[in-house]
Parts: sequence; structure tokens; C-alpha cells
Amino acid sequence: MHLIVAEKNISARRIAEILSEGKRISENKDAGVSTYSYGDTTTVGLRGHVVEIDFEPGYSNWRSEEATPRHLIDAKTIKIPTEKKIVSLLQKLSRKADRVTIATDFDTEGELIGKEAYELVRAVNPKVTIDRARFSAITSQELRHAFSHTTDLDFALAAAGEARQSIDLMWGASLTRFISLAARRGGQNILSVGRVQTPTLSMIVDREKEIEAFVPEKYWQLSLDFEKKGEVIEARHTNGRFHEKAVAEQARERTKAPLVVKDVKFGVKQDRAPSPFDTTTYIVAAARLGLSAANAMRIAEDLYMNGFISYPRTDNTVYPPSLDLDGILKTLRNSPFKKDVEWVMANRRAVPTRGKKSSTDHPPIHPTGGATREQLGDDAFKVYELVLRRFLATLAPDATWKTLKLLFDANGEEYTTTGGQLTEPGWHTVYPFSEARETLLPEFTTGEQLPIKKVTLDEKETQPPARYTQSKLIQRMEELGLGTKSTRHEVIAKLVSRKYVEGAPLRPTLVGRVVTESLEQHADAITKPVMTQTLESHMQLIKQSQRTREDVIKESREMLHHAFDQLEANQQVIGDDIRDRTAEEMNLGKCPVCGGTLAIKHLRGNTQFIGCSRYPECSFNIGLPMAQWGFAVRTDEVCDKHQLNYVRLVRKGARPWDIGCPLCHHISSNQESLAEIPGMTAELADTLRSRHIYTVAEITRSTPETLAKKLGMDIVKAEQLIRDAGTVLEKLRRRSECRKFIRDHLIPRKGRSYAKIMSSLRESGISEMADLAKADPSVLKKAGISDVESEQVVNEAKIVFNTHILREIGIPAVSLKKYIAAGIVEPEAFCTQPPLTLSELTGMSLATVQRHVEKVCEYLKKPVPKKFSKLQIERGKKELLALSGLGAKAVETMLTAGVIDTGALLAADAKKLAAGTGIPEQKIRDYQKLIQKKKDNAIIQL
Repeated sequence: MHLIVAEKNISARRIAEILSEGKRISENKDAGVSTYSYGDTTTVGLRGHVVEIDFEPGYSNWRSEEATPRHLIDAKTIKIPTEKKIVSLLQKLSRKADRVTIATDFDTEGELIGKEAYELVRAVNPKVTIDRARFSAITSQELRHAFSHTTDLDFALAAAGEARQSIDLMWGASLTRFISLAARRGGQNILSVGRVQTPTLSMIVDREKEIEAFVPEKYWQLSLDFEKKGEVIEARHTNGRFHEKAVAEQARERTKAPLVVKDVKFGVKQDRAPSPFDTTTYIVAAARLGLSAANAMRIAEDLYMNGFISYPRTDNTVYPPSLDLDGILKTLRNSPFKKDVEWVMANRRAVPTRGKKSSTDHPPIHPTGGATREQLGDDAFKVYELVLRRFLATLAPDATWKTLKLLFDANGEEYTTTGGQLTEPGWHTVYPFSEARETLLPEFTTGEQLPIKKVTLDEKETQPPARYTQSKLIQRMEELGLGTKSTRHEVIAKLVSRKYVEGAPLRPTLVGRVVTESLEQHADAITKPVMTQTLESHMQLIKQSQRTREDVIKESREMLHHAFDQLEANQQVIGDDIRDRTAEEMNLGKCPVCGGTLAIKHLRGNTQFIGCSRYPECSFNIGLPMAQWGFAVRTDEVCDKHQLNYVRLVRKGARPWDIGCPLCHHISSNQESLAEIPGMTAELADTLRSRHIYTVAEITRSTPETLAKKLGMDIVKAEQLIRDAGTVLEKLRRRSECRKFIRDHLIPRKGRSYAKIMSSLRESGISEMADLAKADPSVLKKAGISDVESEQVVNEAKIVFNTHILREIGIPAVSLKKYIAAGIVEPEAFCTQPPLTLSELTGMSLATVQRHVEKVCEYLKKPVPKKFSKLQIERGKKELLALSGLGAKAVETMLTAGVIDTGALLAADAKKLAAGTGIPEQKIRDYQKLIQKKKDNAIIQL
């Protein structure tokens, strides 16, 4: 068997589809992991790294006196499987293989993932042939070439990846543990420090300090408006900025009509077509479309996996000679951009543009297949179009501009203006992302005199440096050698998830700034890029076999020990500094009830809320979603109405959830439920808010006397308001139970959020578990729920809802499990099925079942079935078996149908009994005749 190992499941499937050349592909699943087989070939996808490095056992206790943070620098590491099912399947398949091809992405990370797979294969099949397929696009041409020209794994490249793993682990773990312990922070509140992360954060903090320290300087600009052929044109003073107001005013006073044309200069300017995309320039361009760096890379990777663009992690800006540009253009004619493609083919430049960076691993990012908006969705199609048009622009001719520069004289004061006309649009024809803005001016002749309509003197100020956008920060990281093309966007995402930076453009949070400044004061080498630059350059040497992995790791250890010399000497100072300065990071402002301080509180587990500093004297609080939906942090924005800082929920791998002003959100989210209280008016709602009563629950917790006093109403009305609120609160509880059930049983997808599902269900009259349990599954389809999911949801809802009712009736939890396992879910079943049947199905004693049946039937106000003892049933069974022709199997069937003796059989409706037991109706009538005959004979004998 030929086993192909891909980096992800999607690429495994794509590889199989392409290489099978029309052969039937069978998909098999083993413990939930898919494989794709055709002929004698099987492809399997990993999930990126399926093993990870970690420290040897003994280092998990952060407070250990033996395994201190410094000890982590020299701690030995081991490899641990993180995806055990995939590892198990890979090794199972490897035992049967006579050839294994590694087909992971071709970069440092991909080579390391490939080496991990190599080692797992070798562990179970030491002699199998293992080769490597390298490709830059998952297309038919690329894959066929890669698999017909396989090579060996690049162990030097993988060693560079291993070195990075080890170095990042020792730096991140030791420094994070040290700083967090010093500041007494734990759980989700730890303070993360990293080799690349911390210098990057330091740049953002330094920029913020520059902005704060910036002192604006005033300057003045002088301009005038003149008219030519009915068109008003602006000209600016050639002096540019005047730094003294008096000098600017003197120039304005001297500016007198007429405005004389002093010089007319014509020119031609070549506007060079852009160079191909590498990862950084792609991220910068995608940012102009409104995409974050992480989102831009996620979309690009999806497009690559599906064969629409080439590999998006590249430092190359020069198309290699081997890249079939003609073939790509022909392929792209089958896209919505056919006209643009054909225009480029007809007007193609002799040589494609090229950037300054050239590498041999991957070509620049380019399109590899045709796609439509319907196939991809809006965001992915937006990225696809950007990549496609950039590719076309690199093959399009340069643009040409006709330029015009005019110099004027106004009584000795010189003014100038410029114009530009696009005479040959060139690459702008196919690349609208770079705007070509023309300024068309009428014709002028030297000596021409023009009237001045207005002279304007503007006072302005110099501006501070701009904050970093994500794309600009990535550019700066690249310039400084921080991180790699594959990791820079991930570093920024980590800074956001760690609550160190926020906003767009990026600005440091209080905690991000405090950690950075404390490290700068006491271990500045960690915050500067020099050590990271050095290690990055040396890891590049590992790739070229000029340094060894062990050598560079040893060098890293020495650097880190030097940093710890500084840190440990200042541990107390660092801890106190961070604690003192971050105490206010959770404070939001004044409590509206008592004037105390409202602050975000994080408890153990996932609980978080906003509470008052004067608790228990003041119990005012605002609930927050559980921390699994995002860790609550304060932002710098303040509510104009309540003067409270805004709150944001931050979760790794997800966009931040901006709650905004917590009190505004609290009022808004409870407005609808308050409106459900009978007799609630706008005036009463306003009065409640003015008395700081925002929720239905707060009304129910009030005493009639307190509520009447607060609201200025009589006690009878207050009592009624509390009762009505209690009714609404119970209804809200039931709705909340339904919402939680939906969240637990359905996975949100694009266009199908939980909010949309619940909204659609409410429109269909489903807001509580009772409604859901009785719903027709077809109704759920309107909410975007599939047929299979609808059936499952309704069935599960029935179980949950009916279980709740049965518990209320008094059926013990242990017994409930047995009933549900036997398929006895609805309470009505207790009154429609004979107790003996329920006993047989559940394995519980008849007496126990009869007690349960009695409770349920009384609750439902239905007749309670007659009780029978075990002895009565045994006697009845003997009576039935004594009837000629009635066998044991038929007797058991009758017993479970409630026919426990001959008397019951005689009284039974033959037709119904036949239908319930499967015994022919005539046979039942024969038995009844036989019983009646015996009964008659017995009477005669008496």
C-alpha cells in the first residue's frame, strides 16, 4: 500500500481527488478520522502537529521550590501525542504500507510536521520507503509533478523548526511563570511573556509613549483660489509651512492680484505596475479591505487548501521561470474575471514585475483556479479577487501619467499647483485597489494674468506618529527580524487574546503597558529585538546546515540565564510594581447605587460579573457571560451617560465581543423582560431605572414595604408587582433553559448563529422546552436546522422536558435513567402501558413500577391501573398455562398486555387484545369460550 500523509484532512481529500484520476474514492472513518482510498493508495490528513514538545514530568507545579521558573531553561523535553486517534491510525496504516509519502506544506513548520510523521511511521515500520512531495499549490499540475519528482525530507529545515519549538517553549514557559508568580497572577489572569511577543508589545508601548510625549507645534499654510474658464483652482504658497504667524500674515498681505503665470512645465511619469504578493504585502493589501492579519491568513489558507490560490506563506516576490504563467491565465479565463484576463493576455508586458525578495521554496502568492462568489462566500471571494487582480497587475503594462506643474506670481509671492492625467491606464485597468486619482487642469500660457478670488491662511498643528495597524506592525516586525512570515499574525492575535493590546489601530492596555515597562526597567534585553533577531538569524543558519539545532538552543539558554540574573535580583520590585499599577485594570467607575467602585470580578471556574466594592453593604451587580465566551476586560472608552468604562470579552481564536457600557447593556438586555410584567408602563419602567432597579429578579427579591417606599406606590400595588414579576421570572427561567439546550445541542455555522436560531424558533411559537418537545421537526428547518438535527433536537427535548416533569412528580433519578433507557419517555406511557410491561422493560420490581405508575396517573388525573402482587401474577400465570393449547410464550405476551389470569382474559376485548399481542383474534375467542365453559361447569357442580 502507498500511504500519503497530508497536513490536514481537507488537503488529504483534495490530493486523493486529484491523483485518483477519476477512480472511485472510498472514504473510511476510524475513530472519527477519515482516510481516502483509491486503488492501492490511501491518503490521511493530520491536524497540523499531532505531537508537541513539553517538559519532562515534574515541572507542572508552578510553586515548586525545586522546579523554579529558571529551572525550565535547562529542563529536558519530551514529545507527547496531542491527537492520539490520528497517531494511532497513522501507525496502524504505516504497518501495512510499503511506501509512505509525506505531503505536508513545504515550509519550516510543514517540514517539522512531516518529520514528526516520519518518526511515528519509523517507530512501527523501520524499513518502509519514505519520500517527500513538495508543492506550492493543490492543483492537478502541481501535485502530479510533485508526486512524480519526490525527494527526501529536509532534516535541516525540520531541525530549524525543532529549535524554534524548544526555544519558544523555554522562553515562554520560564518567563511567563516568573512574571505571573511575581505578580501573584494565575488561572486565566496569568501574564504571558514570549521571545517574539514581548519585543513586539514593546514596540506598541513605545509608540504610545511617543504619542503621549508628543508636543504639537503650530504652523501656517497659505493658499489662494483663482478662476480660469469658470473653474475655481487652488494654488499653495511655495514656502510650504510658515513657522511664524507674523511672517505668514505678511506674505498674505503682500499677495495681490493679478496672479501671473510665471512658468509652465509639462512632464511624463511612468507608474510602475506592482510587484507580486509575498505574505507581508498580501496582509497589508488585505488590511485595506478591512481584514485583520489573522483573518486574512485564515481565508488565504482555506483558498489554498481548496486549490484556488498558491501557498500563502512565502517570502518570494519573483515568479520563478518554472511557473507556467500562460497556463494560469488560460485557467483564469474560466472565472468571473474573463474580460480582465483577456485584456492582460492581449496587452501583456514582456517581463513580469519583480520585487526585492527572492527565495526558492514557494513562488509569490497567485491564483491557481477559477472561482465564483457563490462557491466561496463574500469574504473569501474578496480575497480571491485581490490575489487574482494582483497577479494580473504584475503581468500588465506600466501606466503613464502626463504631469503639469504651474508656478504663479502674486505681487512677488510665489504660488504653485500641479495636475496629472492618466494617459495610459495600464495595470490600473485590472487593479482597482490602488486608486488612480487624476487632477485635470485647463491650458495655461506664460505671462497669463488671472483674477484671485480668495486668499486663505490656515493654522495647523504637527501630528504625533500614528499607532500601528496590524499590517504596519507586521511590516515593522519583518524589518526587525521578529518572528516569521508564518507566525507574525499569530503573535499579534496572541497579544490581543492576552489582553495586552486592543483596538484598531493597536494601542496597549494598562496591563500590557505595565508588564512591558516593568521588564524594560529590570530586564530590558527581553523587550528589545536584538536577542530575538540573533536567534532568528541563527535558526536560518540551521536550515543551511551551517549551525546545529543543539548549538542554537544552547546559545538561547545562555541568553535566557543572563536575563534571569536581572529578573531574580528584582523579583520583589517587579511583582510589587505590576500589582500596584494593575489594581485599577478591572475598575469601571462609580456604582450607580452607592457611589462605590464597580469592578470586573473573576471567580474560579468560568464565573465573572461586575460588582460593587462596598459589598455586602451594597449588593448591586451586573451579570456577565461565562468566561468560556470571553475573558472580561476593561477598555479605555467611557460611556457618556453613565461614566463607566466599556467592557470587552476576549477569547483566543475569536473576535473580541464588545459589550460596551455594562450598565447600558444591562438596561437594554432586561428591557424586554420588564415589559412582560402586566401593568408595566413606560413611566413605571423609568421610575424603576431611576431607583436602580433594572431586572425582574430584583423586583422579586424586594419586600413589599421596601418596593412601595422606593417607587412611591401603596403596598397592595407593590405586592401585586412582586407577584407578577415572579410569574415572569419563572417564564424567563424556562426560556433560558430552552436557550441553553439549543446551545448544547446545535453548532453555530455561517449564517446560523444562536441568536438567529432562537429568533426563528420564537417566530414559530417555540420559546420553552415544552414547546420544543411538542414541536414538529419540520418547523425547525426554518431556523436553518437540517432534517437529521431537527429529529435529534426534538427527541432530546422530549427526554429533557418529560424527565423534568417526572422528577417533579417524584420519580427518583436512578429509576428515570432506567425508564429512558427502555424508551419510556413520556408520562402518558405510564398510564397506557401495563405495569408488568414497564417492569419487564426496565428490570425494576413490579411493586416499584406500580408506585411510580400511581404517582404519574394521579398527576395526569387519569385512572390508576389495578395493582397486582407478584403472588397474584404467579397464580394467574399457572391458570393461563393450564388452558389447553396456550403456550408459555403466548402467556408471557398476555401478561405484558395486562391479562394476568383467566378472569382478565375472559373480560378482555378479543379484538384489542389480538392487536396488542399478535395472537389471532379467533384463538383468543376460543380461549374465552373454554374459560366460560369451565366456569359454567363449576357453577353446575355447585
